[in-house]
Amino acid sequence: MFHQNNVVLIGSSVVEQSKSIKHLNKRIINIDYFNDEDLIGENYRNPNHFGFVNDDVISILKKLNLPRDDTLIIVSSDYERDKDYYKLLTSYGEVIGNHYKDILKLQDHKYLSSRLKENNINFPKRYNSNEEIISPALVKNSYLSGGSGVKIYKQNEQLKNNDEYYEQFIEGQVYSIIFISNYNKNYEIIGINKIFSKKTLYTDFCFSGAYSNIDLNKKQIKYLKNMISFFIKEFNLIGINGIDFIISNDIYFLEINPRITQTCFLYDRNFTNGYIAAHIDCVLNKNLPNIKKSKYIRAFENLYAASSSTVDIDLGNFDFVTNIPKLNNFIDVGDPICTINSESNDEKKVKNLLLNNISLIKKELINIEII
Repeated sequence: MFHQNNVVLIGSSVVEQSKSIKHLNKRIINIDYFNDEDLIGENYRNPNHFGFVNDDVISILKKLNLPRDDTLIIVSSDYERDKDYYKLLTSYGEVIGNHYKDILKLQDHKYLSSRLKENNINFPKRYNSNEEIISPALVKNSYLSGGSGVKIYKQNEQLKNNDEYYEQFIEGQVYSIIFISNYNKNYEIIGINKIFSKKTLYTDFCFSGAYSNIDLNKKQIKYLKNMISFFIKEFNLIGINGIDFIISNDIYFLEINPRITQTCFLYDRNFTNGYIAAHIDCVLNKNLPNIKKSKYIRAFENLYAASSSTVDIDLGNFDFVTNIPKLNNFIDVGDPICTINSESNDEKKVKNLLLNNISLIKKELINIEII
């Protein structure tokens, strides 16, 4: 456990994180973009759509005037680049997660590609120019996560900045693997998820949901363990992190998320004190958690707005809905509306229950066009 009384959660949606530490009786301070109804603790809105650490976040922390030695800060988004916001954050508390210099290395797609090649890790072919591209292909952005900035390549399309690059499109099922590691470079696998995406205003492949507790064969697990070991040793990753990969004719690395991911809450009950407490304990005290196994598959799907509107019913009346927008809250086109959840010990049952729950909420939200 930890003695600090203030826990600051920074991201684009930190509802599940706030719920994970509710029972610890700490002062929870949420700084995010969506500021949903079911957040636990004190809530402050960051106008940055991605929840990046920026001047607004620093201004909020400055006004709160929290004792530095009594404050922990968890960032589940990224950092704006016009200042050293990681260093600025450390003035207000201890940052629980990866150092920004290691995150920057991971965002250097040319450097990462070369290291992946040298360590025999498969990944989709990356093209240096659009003259080299063999369609189908994608345009990706190494600075954004969750599918943001990923779009289908159109003929002769030019890259907008140095963060973008061209990548081969591979058909297959996308998964993520979540792990927790300490400063001694030891780690435990938390779980494997089957993930899926939708086309929204912001991206052609927006991460939209997942199923937990997916089983893969021994050969695939061995390959993934080698991949995790590479990232821990090469980039000094600590705490909870996630890797996205695709299984086609082989396993291909897609993306590394050097932070708490959107699927971690699916395993909250697998930890004695929840996944956020495990993340903190691992970083502060180097303790790897005892992760309990579960037969149950949990699933969720985010509903997105196809047109701008307002939510005119209280979604808090449904026990399977989370990330609940405030009543009459404006929802912009392309933004998530809420999250629908289901749980079962059978993958087919959990899928059918999820579809039924989605159908019910769509009927309730008759004034919003939903993706």
